[in-house]
Amino acid sequence: MPKIVQFTHPGPEHKPDFKNGNHKSWNTGNHKRKFLLGKGSYVDNNKLKNGNLIFWGEWEPPSYVSEFEYQENKFFPKWLHKPYLPKILPNSNGYQASFQNTDPCVFGDSFKYFVCKQFKPKSKSLTALAQLDIGSIILFGSTANQNKADAFFQLDTVFVVSEYIEYDISDPNALSELGTYRDFVFKMAFPQPSDYSLNLRLYKGATFKNQINGMYSFSPAKIWKNQEMGFPRIPLKDMDYITNNLNAAPKISNVSIDEIKGFWNKIVKITRNNDCVEGVEFNYEKE
Repeated sequence: MPKIVQFTHPGPEHKPDFKNGNHKSWNTGNHKRKFLLGKGSYVDNNKLKNGNLIFWGEWEPPSYVSEFEYQENKFFPKWLHKPYLPKILPNSNGYQASFQNTDPCVFGDSFKYFVCKQFKPKSKSLTALAQLDIGSIILFGSTANQNKADAFFQLDTVFVVSEYIEYDISDPNALSELGTYRDFVFKMAFPQPSDYSLNLRLYKGATFKNQINGMYSFSPAKIWKNQEMGFPRIPLKDMDYITNNLNAAPKISNVSIDEIKGFWNKIVKITRNNDCVEGVEFNYEKE
């Protein structure tokens, strides 16, 4: 049965390096969000268009940074990041041990999600996130005003599961067909094969060209027009399948295909009502 998953990840915004205000090095600390600028594709009147897009997302490799002139309130970004991939990639020390992976990764030909919260390292056991059916939706975002009466969910990514590759973390050739993505994402989490066997899934998101039940993955975005100010993540509050004050554990709801499609349509409408477009493909620069 397909599911709707509300998935929280850390919400604070990445700042530039302490000694270089125009650059952010590869993250070796806790996961954070970036407000990003890059070339991409978006949906306009049910047609695909290309342009420079700004959006909230995860990018743990380096980025060039500039500061916005205005920040209306604390939910608006202070920094604008232009993502790039360095020629020489760092060597990770292991899962969550040094250089961070980017998960979900919205860059490339499809959105990808491969590890976060799919297993419990201490017990070496799987979670329900490692067993999602095709047609499920994952809403990636962060809880704002945590543990307060006015808490709400800040949405950054809508991930519609279209297919998956099951892989064993002890397999030295796991996901070997995924090229650069494997090098800068998967290998940051698993630089060496694990000493125990566990089957996780790399999920691929439905694209605009290859939809699942009329749905596609997207990140709420705006067309870049040299704005002096960014925009906040999409606020979701007091809705079916959404907990306003969700902590670390994902909220998972079993739903019918029709219910999922209706919910996805509602999220699209909310996105557009916030003057955003559905960004469906994003690119990074190469050094």
